[in-house]
Amino acid sequence: MKKLKTAIIGYGRSGRNIHTNLQKQLPELFEIAAYIDGDEQRREMIKREMNVPVFPEYTALFGHNEIDLVVNSSFSHNHAPISRDLLKHGFNVLCEKPAAKDDREFQTVLDTAAETDNKFFVFQQYRFAPGFIKIQEIIASGVLGRVVAINIVNDGFERRWDWQTVHEDNAGVLLNKGPHYLDWALALMQFPQNIEVFACFDRANYAGNGEDYVKLILRSPGAPAADLQFSACNAFPSQTFLIHGTQGTLYGSETSLKWKYFKPLEAPPLKLEPGTLRNEKGEPIYCREKLEFYEDSWTMDSGSLAPQQFEFNAKGLTYYRALHASLTAGAEFPIKNEQVMLQMKVFGSAHAQNTRLFC
Repeated sequence: MKKLKTAIIGYGRSGRNIHTNLQKQLPELFEIAAYIDGDEQRREMIKREMNVPVFPEYTALFGHNEIDLVVNSSFSHNHAPISRDLLKHGFNVLCEKPAAKDDREFQTVLDTAAETDNKFFVFQQYRFAPGFIKIQEIIASGVLGRVVAINIVNDGFERRWDWQTVHEDNAGVLLNKGPHYLDWALALMQFPQNIEVFACFDRANYAGNGEDYVKLILRSPGAPAADLQFSACNAFPSQTFLIHGTQGTLYGSETSLKWKYFKPLEAPPLKLEPGTLRNEKGEPIYCREKLEFYEDSWTMDSGSLAPQQFEFNAKGLTYYRALHASLTAGAEFPIKNEQVMLQMKVFGSAHAQNTRLFC
């Protein structure tokens, strides 16, 4: 099995804590051959912790044909330009989210990948989260009936003052948290091409001008409605799914789910009776029936690991294994760039509706 040599740009929360961590757990598939970081202190950390070559500029990679993949975990506003430059110089690229600020910028990256015939991937590892995979299985089983609406909430209370609070740096909660949960919503909507977007932003606890409250409502003909909320001003933290179906409901989190449903064949027929409903005495009555509901549940088996660490590993390692199979064996990669493009269109529409916040 071919081992891929990688270079990682950035040794921060993504480059060090996520991509380095995951690749080190797959030594039979990946070998980290170089790092890039413009911060001198971080370069010294890399030398101590990793003992591989480290450079201050990503351009130092140019001409290193032994590098099979470059992980672009630079600052968000640099994702698109650096990805384009790497593709032009012959590299396959795995880019952290958000891959661009909107659909127009993202298209320039995809055009460059097509022109150079190099591979471009976006790190949407949440698609492989065990909880989300289970939700898809439950919906596919048909027990919930037709999905009517999807609610996804990721709330907490936090005050923040780093670069990821600055709109000009492609930051704010929508581009920071949004790519993961929006990917879930769009997948459950079956990635419709025509999406109507309503977006409401606010800024409560961020030091910069980026939004820290987002309400998104998505609609598309023939697809379930999607309601997403990300808030930094909810002191009662909530990270939940709520799936509304014609036969039942699913509720839960990434690690624990429960669902409740009835079986249509066991229910009396639903027949319209126009006019006033009344009993034998002529007294007015209300629509009432007794449906037998069935309940089921699922809890992620994290083994000896803490649930959060297991879930982090499960989705990240699955992503990296699929990436390796795509680059070495030509396997079809499950996350399509045209699916990511739908996210970018939503981002662009949402930001255009809330330009006043960034003035």
